[in-house]
Amino acid sequence: MRWFALIPGLLLGVVMALVTGMWQFALFTFVSVLSAALTMALMRKKRKEPDEDFSDQPIWVTPNALAIGDKVLAKSGWLFKEQYSDIFFEHFSKLAAEREVRNRTQELEASFYRSNRVGQLPFWAGVAEGNNLEFDLVKDGPHALIVGSTGSGKSEFLKLITSSMLVGVHKGQLQLVLADFKGGAALRGLNDHPASLTLVTDLDEGRHERFWLYLAGELKRRERLLAQAGVSSIDSYPDLARMIVLADELPAIITSHPLAIGTLDSIAARGRSLGVHLIATSQSLSGIPRALITNLSMRFALGAMDPGDLISLLPGVRAGVSNSSRAIAIWGSSTISFDFPISKSIPNLNETKLFPDLVEGWTNGLPLRVISKDDLLGVFDIPIQQRFENFSFGELNSNSLLVVGASGSGKSTFCNSARLNTDSIVLDCPTIQELEEAFQSGRQIICVMSSSFLMPLSLQRRFENLIYLRQGNLDQHLAAGLPKNQWNEKLPAGRGWFKNLSIQLAMPEPSLNQQSQVREPQLLAG
Repeated sequence: MRWFALIPGLLLGVVMALVTGMWQFALFTFVSVLSAALTMALMRKKRKEPDEDFSDQPIWVTPNALAIGDKVLAKSGWLFKEQYSDIFFEHFSKLAAEREVRNRTQELEASFYRSNRVGQLPFWAGVAEGNNLEFDLVKDGPHALIVGSTGSGKSEFLKLITSSMLVGVHKGQLQLVLADFKGGAALRGLNDHPASLTLVTDLDEGRHERFWLYLAGELKRRERLLAQAGVSSIDSYPDLARMIVLADELPAIITSHPLAIGTLDSIAARGRSLGVHLIATSQSLSGIPRALITNLSMRFALGAMDPGDLISLLPGVRAGVSNSSRAIAIWGSSTISFDFPISKSIPNLNETKLFPDLVEGWTNGLPLRVISKDDLLGVFDIPIQQRFENFSFGELNSNSLLVVGASGSGKSTFCNSARLNTDSIVLDCPTIQELEEAFQSGRQIICVMSSSFLMPLSLQRRFENLIYLRQGNLDQHLAAGLPKNQWNEKLPAGRGWFKNLSIQLAMPEPSLNQQSQVREPQLLAG
């Protein structure tokens, strides 16, 4: 027991008193020993008291009392348990940090948090240790991952740093492509910015494939431009604008379509040289492939995180580490805690789009109506090449064509177009006998049917070309061999698939007051 250590001091005081005759020595020693014994007893009592969980309790500070939740603490601080001291230190540190963030926010809010750092994609992230925390996505990234639980402010932080980058680069030098898989509410405001090209959400289930093909096509387009210029990086091709892909809720995006993970992997692996940067958010690291996490080299950990995720992002940190700051920034070999405000506005929202032609290609698909003229059969959408392509009846090379579609899919109207533009035998839902007689003629046949199951397989095989329009229901769609993610019961008349490409069939010209081409939104534009 530790009180045995006090006996030698007490004996020494008694001996000194006997030898010198000064009994003050004994009195002083006795008082010192008593004080030490009381201190040890109090410390032992404090150690025996178990730590309580005050994580969700408010802290009250008045001139007369201190309290955590319903527990009123002693007025004398030296009687505090270490746990209480830590709680109050963290509380007042947080208040000081919030005050500093408010002051900096008021200074920068008018400039939409413009960064003073010189760089290609500079941005202001918040306040760290009383100083502005600023980065350059190109130098410190080139890609970023924002991780935090629900309510930690991931989407708000994403909008904050994006707004900062938008005001930190020259107009026309930055493009935004947005994927918001929380219904689109978080990033819809950013889609109104002049630099935004498109927005896709989890609600656009029938439109995901075109988005990923178009994004993959953008990477190929940039590769071709750099190759034609004889350079290996966008740094040597200043006329090409950089692109930022914002992906809110990355795990949900990855599982939304088979093309998603491959396209995102390509951006993470090759985006630096092509000028395409990925900034993604996620509630945890679960569901994100390790290879993708590795390439998202700039990380931001927001709010209370899963200890395993925090250790994965920052191997040197202790599980359960306490931090009064709102977030942790991790880049290269550096780590710093910081706080950030809620972004209240986005710059330049009332201006016209900077890239209207690109917005048309990214956001809109095939025309709702293609006018039949000059032997035109229809128009293909080739998103991987970011273009449309006309297809004529002559390109069938006299081979027969079967068009299958439900009522209202436009098959009968297409028959009228075929009769006007070809000298083929055109049949609208014929009988088997009529089909057999037509094939005996040896001429090209263009036939439309409500279902291919109404036709014997021997006759089906005689059609070298097959176009599927909208089917009657999902089961018929799947039975036709079409992918489930292409099913859309609201497809316009004449829209279908030919050799795995989306096609809009040409229709006879309507009345003059209906000739304007209106495009079907393929991706939500905001």
